Amino acid sequence: MKIAITGHSQGIGKELARIYAEQGHEIIGLSRSNGHNIKSVPKIATEIEPADIFINNAQAGYAQTDLLFDVFQRWIAEPKKQIIVVSTHMTRMPVNPIPGFDMDEYRVQKVALEEACMQLRHSKKGPRIILVRPGAVNTQFHDEPRPGMADPAVWAETLVKILDSAGPDLWIPEISLVPFRKQ
Repeated sequence: MKIAITGHSQGIGKELARIYAEQGHEIIGLSRSNGHNIKSVPKIATEIEPADIFINNAQAGYAQTDLLFDVFQRWIAEPKKQIIVVSTHMTRMPVNPIPGFDMDEYRVQKVALEEACMQLRHSKKGPRIILVRPGAVNTQFHDEPRPGMADPAVWAETLVKILDSAGPDLWIPEISLVPFRKQ
């Protein structure tokens, strides 16, 4: 299977690319590190189009949402294809829990992304959309590992196990994977 992953060179995307490559899938890696900017939506969507699964992971303003719409429209007649959208668990909270205007913006952009998923699912055609909400994961957003944060490799391995366990006849529309906070 061909799996396209945006943001495949760091954090969650890097670990998902590693796991799927180890399973024998062909990875179409799309990251700034290899010259792909998700803000170039039509160009990136063209790279994704031949894939069977698209992991919409990288975030840059509203480009992640724009890319979702573009790929979904290209795949509208492809019900067997899947789009896995990586959002954030922050969208489940009434306001942003992390200080800073940039994190306020990030949360609002992810809320828009989730609304787009809901809208596209409501059309009842096109590819399956799976919305994934990571909790605190040690990714490039953090200068150094902090206690209580999930390791990206463990997080990605858990996600892949869940997705693989569903089989072809079941659809998992939403998944939240957050670290367990010990008392």
